[in-house]
Amino acid sequence: MEGYESEKEQVEAIKKWWKANGKSIIVGVVLGVALVVGGRWWFANQNKQAEIASEQYGEVLQEISKGDTDAALKRGGRVLEVFAKSNYAALTALELAKLKVDKADLEGARYYLQWVVDHTSSAPLKDVARLRLARVLLAKGDKVGALQAVDAVAVKAFASPVQELKGDILLAQGSRDEARAAYSAAADAIPKGGDRSRIEMKLAEVGGKGAP
Repeated sequence: MEGYESEKEQVEAIKKWWKANGKSIIVGVVLGVALVVGGRWWFANQNKQAEIASEQYGEVLQEISKGDTDAALKRGGRVLEVFAKSNYAALTALELAKLKVDKADLEGARYYLQWVVDHTSSAPLKDVARLRLARVLLAKGDKVGALQAVDAVAVKAFASPVQELKGDILLAQGSRDEARAAYSAAADAIPKGGDRSRIEMKLAEVGGKGAP
């Protein structure tokens, strides 16, 4: 502290400065510590929630494997309610939708698949749900809704099944030429060495390049 004539004056200046600024410094330190501790608590809590959601998803799978569908549906409903933002909730909803399909409850399946579309932040899981939703809607006779669902799929890895399903929907609508174009696009999107037999059969049915 240059400019002061004595050590006493320096001490008095420090006291005055601390009186004016000390409280804000203490508050800043306390807030800093709180943020660090709070951040650690938040991450620990998130990890714990994910662990619980994972365990509950595993329990749902076990109940399904045992054939206890009522218990699986009840537990799965709680997972969707409590852990709605978790990917395990989306995976649970996909399993519950399959249970409903197996029971020929297409409206129930539609509900769970739409839940995934509306709640998950995972693009692949969202698009898996959209593909399955399109199949369910097609089975229900909702061709327009099915086409909207399949057209919303964005993940490029699903290009072949998307185009194949689109062809199925278009053919059900009576749009034979458009269905043929979709089946052709599906065939082109199959990875090298992949099984082309099913799509070539569909192409043959609409007079495409798989025709004899």
